[in-house]
This record gives sequence, C-alpha cells and structure tokens, in this order.
Amino acid sequence: MTTRWIEIGLGVWIIVSPWILGFSSISIMKWSNVIVGMCLVLLHVWMIFGEKGDRSQGSVQ
Repeated sequence: MTTRWIEIGLGVWIIVSPWILGFSSISIMKWSNVIVGMCLVLLHVWMIFGEKGDRSQGSVQ
C-alpha cells in the first residue's frame, strides 16, 4: 500500500518537473511529462481506492 503512495508522489514529481527543472518551454517534453504523470497518478489512485471495493464484496463461488 505504501509503495502506491510513493508512486503517486513520483507521478506528481513527473508532472511538475518541467517547471522545476526549467524545460517547460519545450512543449513536447512538457506535455509528455504531464500526460505520463497524470496517467501514473490516476492509475495508482484507482488501484488504492479500488482495493477497498474488492475486499468488501468477497468471493462469489
């Protein structure tokens, strides 16, 4: 569970890194970082909150 939170932090870093590291003027690099970072954040948020729903349903067999 904690590794997913670390990966969300990594995704946020990927999103903001063009402005922090100073390459936001290069459009293709900026947008690729924003898109990849958003995918990473959304995927791991979905995985964190999706686990709670899976546990409460139990097995259906």
